[in-house]
Amino acid sequence: MKPLNIVLLVLIWAAGAGFGAQVMETLATRGHSLPVTGWLTTLVEVVLIAVLLVNALPLRRYMRESEERAEHPTAAPRRHQLDLPTAFRTVLLAHACAYTGAVMGGLFAGQALYLLLSGTGDVLTAVLPTGSAALAGTVLGVLGVIVERWGTLPPQDGEAAEEAATGS
Repeated sequence: MKPLNIVLLVLIWAAGAGFGAQVMETLATRGHSLPVTGWLTTLVEVVLIAVLLVNALPLRRYMRESEERAEHPTAAPRRHQLDLPTAFRTVLLAHACAYTGAVMGGLFAGQALYLLLSGTGDVLTAVLPTGSAALAGTVLGVLGVIVERWGTLPPQDGEAAEEAATGS
């Protein structure tokens, strides 16, 4: 699986911000009421962050223990166990969270910026919930990238596996 492209995620975030601001501008110029994000969106994003962390921490502990065992080999049993399908699903979840966070964080950041700069939204009922949704989405995206990096195998393991497969 290819690692996440940080530049692409930033471009997705920026495109989402532009789209969110443009939607708000279009709705405002046509006389429609502006959609305002509620606190539920932030709560859902925080729950996604928690789910990702709960699934990622065993992966992180396992990879740290593997690094320690590479530096200091031992015959003692492993303290942390993790199977390959679970690790793969965790990395897939991290990918999905990174893209979701980039889209949602950018979209809500654009909306919050429009509400703030145009002065059309009340700070407590419009700007603050939308800004918190933008922040939570951005945190979700960043955490997705971090967790994906946690699940990356060291280069020597990948090269050793390739040599074993080719018989060199």
